[in-house]
Amino acid sequence: MATESRQSIISNTKLQDSSSKLIFGDNILSSQFFRDYADMEILKKIQPEDIEDVSERYVPLYSTERESDTVKKVNISRYLSLHDDDNKLNLPLYIISLIEHKTKVEYNVGMQILRYMIYIWEDYEKEMTKQYPGISSRRDFRYPPILPIVYYEGAEKWKASLDISERILCGELLGRYLPHFQYQLVCLHDYSNEDLLGKGDEISLAMLINKIQCEEDMSAFVNIPGEQMREILKDTPEYLLEVIAKLLRALLYKMNLPEEETETVVSRIKERKMARLFENVKMDIQAERRERAEEEKKRIEAEKKRVEEEKKRVEAEKKLNETEKRLEEVKSQCDTTEQKLDAALQTHEIYRLISRMLRKNASETEIKKSLMLAFPLTEEQAEEEYRKVYEE
Repeated sequence: MATESRQSIISNTKLQDSSSKLIFGDNILSSQFFRDYADMEILKKIQPEDIEDVSERYVPLYSTERESDTVKKVNISRYLSLHDDDNKLNLPLYIISLIEHKTKVEYNVGMQILRYMIYIWEDYEKEMTKQYPGISSRRDFRYPPILPIVYYEGAEKWKASLDISERILCGELLGRYLPHFQYQLVCLHDYSNEDLLGKGDEISLAMLINKIQCEEDMSAFVNIPGEQMREILKDTPEYLLEVIAKLLRALLYKMNLPEEETETVVSRIKERKMARLFENVKMDIQAERRERAEEEKKRIEAEKKRVEEEKKRVEAEKKLNETEKRLEEVKSQCDTTEQKLDAALQTHEIYRLISRMLRKNASETEIKKSLMLAFPLTEEQAEEEYRKVYEE
């Protein structure tokens, strides 16, 4: 049973997505993320109790393929002082944070986010109109601000445009009349281990684990002083220790670490024995890289096979077309020969008819009428046939 459980984890191709859901599904970790990494001064004060996860309201309806994305409703009312004139309709004061999780560069992410934002605003408008009919047509009606964040774990440099207007052809012609917005990009690999450890909180430790993608990353993680990690986790709630343990377990399974050794490491996290985390543990750090290489090799071979089969299909179709063309040519030649034979046979029959009637001393008029009755000939054609035979 344990083997089956381990196998199901290893074969899960969405482990990174699962890690993202573990991290951003928790309000303590999310509040730490906003304070440490969101580029907004007001969010540096946010506490877990200010956050409501509303992902289930938006993500499943927007797309079934984006389960790793999270949408948070962040209450800023106690950190923001507004005059009565600034919020005449007494609308709720909160920020919608849309966190897109990416493991590779996606060049159309700006348009994806724009669709997401419009969907959220439309839903807000419907909800407010349901509570206060006609409110969206009021002059003072406002939509909640949305902070779009792309959390990127990949090692490749992010080259996608940050501004949606850069994805519009000849956008400079319309300038300010185009939609302009930028998403905040949080590139995990832009932060050194020292930067992350310097934050001194659980979200940064979780990000340290997610950052591991190669041998060098793992070696650097193994060499982090246990005292630093122990200091971070000294007041961590038990359930958050479990979250971090799950992140590390997923990573170690991906690296093909034997189950017994994996659970030993995980248990040390739960027991806060960070100084001995990887004591007496030997890891196959290259396992995931080999697995990816093998998958890529299989993909390339499958693509080669598909291309070869397509080539054979095209060649077979070409030969079939050539055969059909040749058959058409032969049929055309046969039709022409048949037409010539029919014409020769008709000429022979016409000759015989005229000859018989001449021997009976029939008049020219009688012969022509007989030709028109016996063959599909006009008067002019009968005249021409009579003339040819008479001349002969």
